[in-house]
Amino acid sequence: MTFQRIAPNRNFRALRLLSGGGRWELGLSPYSHGMRLRMGLAGRPPQVMDFCLGRNTELFPKVLVAVLARLDSLDETCRPDQVDAVFPWAGTRPDLEIHLSALLDRGHGRLVHAEGRDLPAP
Repeated sequence: MTFQRIAPNRNFRALRLLSGGGRWELGLSPYSHGMRLRMGLAGRPPQVMDFCLGRNTELFPKVLVAVLARLDSLDETCRPDQVDAVFPWAGTRPDLEIHLSALLDRGHGRLVHAEGRDLPAP
């Protein structure tokens, strides 16, 4: 699954990405305790992933790229439980202290511009 950047909205206030087929949204949104990486079905509140990244801004692009790398292996038509299964926190709530190193150990994702060209990693 690949994603392209689109305009932010109330669910993804800092960064909003839409999957190529328009089924999934992924993005970043600031909250009182830091930045959250969230994912869900397009046009609905994000319920598939809600990962608190804290306030370390150097971490945000690294986590985003690692998440995109894992999502790259999935088909657009996958189910929410299939999305959850590709992450180290499968079946539990993501926790920065517990899951960060396992998440970052795997490859790099890629962003694709609306015209189809690769964008540099954030």
